[in-house]
Amino acid sequence: MDTLTKMIPAEIRDTYVANTKARERDLAAKIGISEAELIAAHCGVELSRFSSRIF
Repeated sequence: MDTLTKMIPAEIRDTYVANTKARERDLAAKIGISEAELIAAHCGVELSRFSSRIF
């Protein structure tokens, strides 16, 4: 991956899904990003609402 071209989070997630057998560290190195960027690409994707009511 060219260092001048940044991948958007959706591209990172797609690459992750396409390479499920690869370790996160190896995949991040392969596509030229840090492990933190790989994790950050998944932040906020799946949201769930918390209720303040006590059952």
